This record gives sequence, structure tokens and C-alpha cells, in this order.
Amino acid sequence: MLISLAGVSGSGKTYSALLLAAGLAGGGKVGFLDTENGRGSMYADSPGIVAALPNGYEIAEMREPFAPSRYTEAVEAFQAHGCKVLVIDSQTHEWEGHGGCSDIAENNKLKGTPNWILAKREHKRMMNHLLASQMHIIFCLRAREKIKVMKDDRGKEQFAPIGLQPIQEKNFTFEMTLSLLLDEHSHRPAVTKCPEPLLHLFQGNQPLITKEMGEKLRIWSEAAPAAKADPELLANKALAYAAQGTVAYQEFWKELSSIHRKELLARHDEFKELARMADDRQKQDDNAGFDPTGGKPAEMMY
Repeated sequence: MLISLAGVSGSGKTYSALLLAAGLAGGGKVGFLDTENGRGSMYADSPGIVAALPNGYEIAEMREPFAPSRYTEAVEAFQAHGCKVLVIDSQTHEWEGHGGCSDIAENNKLKGTPNWILAKREHKRMMNHLLASQMHIIFCLRAREKIKVMKDDRGKEQFAPIGLQPIQEKNFTFEMTLSLLLDEHSHRPAVTKCPEPLLHLFQGNQPLITKEMGEKLRIWSEAAPAAKADPELLANKALAYAAQGTVAYQEFWKELSSIHRKELLARHDEFKELARMADDRQKQDDNAGFDPTGGKPAEMMY
């Protein structure tokens, strides 16, 4: 499972992620990739965390640059170390931290325009590795209030708040199994993406995230009735990967169960052709130095 916990500073992301990881691990090793100057170590002696993880957790610190490739290397190292669950705190650095995607775009300009094509390509490579990981991964994401620029009836620009949004690439939460936004004051989670069978965990008076919640997620994940997958959702996901090109679609296909492959087989050639066309468009964009985002991160609306 890939799970994201987003929130402003002080919303309880790190503590909640460790409790969730304890339940997901089922007694296995929990890893912690710390990009926040040792913040992960601050919870090692917390009574609540000690009770949930009596054997502790494995910590590694990452300093800048926060390039996508370095996140990939770290994930592979934790997996080789035998961790069953990995907490990454924070994944936001990969997008706008020093050396992350924003810097990659700015430092590799084409004709004076930030090279978001290169930056997003590096991000996609990292995502393909994360999706193929054998660990459950919990991502802590910073969040900020976003403003959308709109025009009123007279054509005058108006600024409309659209609420807290995770600071990451716009499609990041699409790849998650579960995405939660933590309240700044109560630390209770609000669901932004959740499989229907898990919605009962977050209905009614929202509970705080606990180890028991992680255990329920693990049980659901291990049961994983692949045959009950929604064919339309599966096709939409295949289409999304095909739109990223051949390499992304091949990685997606490789990770599918035999049941899911059978469900998509009738459209497999269609998706492969769409992926090839995406490759061609990417080459044309590279040659022309064209950036469909206008040089701005897709999530920046203000």
C-alpha cells in the first residue's frame, strides 16, 4: 500500500505515520527516512511510539539535494535491509526542496523557460520504483492553503481559496491507495482518497490514527481480492500510465496480477499504442523545448 498523510506543521503527521506503520508492519521492521533534520528521532522515546513499536524503528537521514533519484536509492536500501514498512518524512522535499523537482526545472532551463519536462520525467521514474516496491510506504506531505485565480462576470480577477492542498506533483495522490489530510488542531484525519471497503474506518466521529487502524489496513491489504477490482477503474489507471509513455506502462503491466492482466488483455494493444504515441510527443517536446505547464508547477494556481 502507498499511503499519504498531509497537513500543516503540527498536525501530527509524523506521530500518526509511525502508529500506522506499526500496525501495517505486523511485527516486521519499520524504516524511517528523515529529511526534516532529525525530527524522526524525536519520537523514538515517546511512550506512545515505544508501546506501538517496542523494538524501535530504523532511521536514516537524507540531506540535500532532495533529487527524485536519491529517494529511489533510499527506498531500495530500506527494502534490502528487510523493512516491511517505510515512513518517508517528508516527500514534499522531493518536489520543492533544495535539489528537488522545482530546482531541476529551474537549473535546466530551455530557452529561458524552466524545464518541467525533465523534472517531471525524473519524478515519474521515482514513482515507478515506488509503485514496484515490496514495502508498504507512508508519505508525510506538507500542506498549504491554495488560491485559485478566477474571473468574475466583469472579467476582473478574483482570488478564491480552495483549501489545504498537499505540496507535491498534482497526480501524486492519484497513485496512493489511501490519502488523508490531518486537521491542524484535532489531528483527526479527513479522507481525500480511500477504497470503498475501508471507508468504515473513517466514518462518523473521526478517530485519531492508531496502530489498530494500521492493523486493519494490513489485514485488508493481505486479503486483496484482486478478482473484485473495478474494471473501469483498472482501465482508467492503465490509460493514465500509457499517457506517461512506454516505460511507465511496461512497469504498470509488470506489476499486475494475472487476473488483472486478463481483464485488460482486450485493450492491451490499444494502451501500448497510446504509450508509443506519448513517447513520440515527449520527443517532439524535448526537441522544441515546449512546456505545456507554461513553466509553472501544475499545482501552483496562484
